[in-house]
Amino acid sequence: MMKKVISIIVSIILVIGLSACGQSTEKKDITVFAAASLTESMNEIKDTYEKENPNVNIVLNLDSSSRLRVQIEKGVDADIYLSANKKHAKALVEQGLSDNESEFVKNTMVFVTPKDGKIKSLEDLIKPYNIVIGQKEVPAGGYALEVIHKLDSKYKGAYEEKVLDNIASRENNVKQVLAKVLLKEADGAFVYSSDVTKEIKDEVNIIEIPKEYNTEAEYRACILAKDTETAALYEYIMGEPGLGIFEKYGFEK
Repeated sequence: MMKKVISIIVSIILVIGLSACGQSTEKKDITVFAAASLTESMNEIKDTYEKENPNVNIVLNLDSSSRLRVQIEKGVDADIYLSANKKHAKALVEQGLSDNESEFVKNTMVFVTPKDGKIKSLEDLIKPYNIVIGQKEVPAGGYALEVIHKLDSKYKGAYEEKVLDNIASRENNVKQVLAKVLLKEADGAFVYSSDVTKEIKDEVNIIEIPKEYNTEAEYRACILAKDTETAALYEYIMGEPGLGIFEKYGFEK
């Protein structure tokens, strides 16, 4: 009788074990390469999406669009690519690494200084101050150079040349540019308007750039993987849920 009872118990345990094996708890990793300026918004999208989709784990790689593009071209696995300009996204399409690229949000540039900074206007940038921008191939750096070039027509007097002479460093991404100002290692820097988040707003002064001298940053998205989970996340980012979060952090549709 005891042997029969033990046999029944063992059978039940095996059935439960096999049933558990059939219900996999393994999550699907989706790797998103995103421009550094999207850090805050993409972290919120990650948290929100994962709560709504517990079977998905979003892995974020946040850096300059140019550095991320190079990584993808070298074969580093990525499922979605979010670039701060069209150039890098288009390059992946031209190489056959993505079928298409689409705009999802826009951004503009501002000039920021430490709260007690001496720079009070864009005209002051010709004075002997330490200015920081992104590297030329980094979208934020390229946009900064465009703004400086446009401002040359406003202020004249070799404005562009003098401002470029005051550039003390060119950083790998826009967050590193902003960090120089927050640490008071620079007198001012060109960053995206979205970089001035509510957490740091009281630590910096913002010098707005007039629209006619500003530049519009077009953010572009590429989907690199073809599975259904990645497609669903891509649609979320590009759709109203994602766009609502981006707007919250200062981006424009």
